[in-house]
Amino acid sequence: MEEWKTYILEELSKDKGSYGIAASAVPFNPNKHTYLRITDINDDGTLNKKGLMSVDEDNAVDYLLEENDIVFARTGNSTGRTYFYDGSDGELVYAGFLIKFPLDENKLNPRILKYYTHSKLYYDWVHSFDTGGTRGNINAKIYGAMPIELPPREMQDRIVDIMKSLDDKIALNQRINDNLILN
Repeated sequence: MEEWKTYILEELSKDKGSYGIAASAVPFNPNKHTYLRITDINDDGTLNKKGLMSVDEDNAVDYLLEENDIVFARTGNSTGRTYFYDGSDGELVYAGFLIKFPLDENKLNPRILKYYTHSKLYYDWVHSFDTGGTRGNINAKIYGAMPIELPPREMQDRIVDIMKSLDDKIALNQRINDNLILN
């Protein structure tokens, strides 16, 4: 059986980390791009669909997320919060306080990083940048050098299958609960 290996995030990405668009949010408009801000990411990495805003900039298309991108919050109390984009939440433009890494599916199962960024190992790494009572900032270079311990690809795929089925069940239960509240 193959052993787990330690990588750095940049090795698993198609490119270095890139910062989002520096633009103000505007009221939500279905004819404009939906704006993904730190405050739109729940602690569990899902999209908070209440209160979404849009972005109205000519170059917003340059900041559209693509399937298998992951974004990291870089500052404030949300430092370390992540959102994995699989396309199911529609087109999203990522904001300037987020750093995007486009994951390379030839090097890992991209969804495994979603789960890795909710592990104790990851949270310990993020908290290592705290200074006193203040949450530290983490820039693209530091995120790119983040150590990530991964199992062989076959095991990654099995882990993702199990975790994805649990995510799907949680989402179904949430929709049922939301429906009960509305009725």
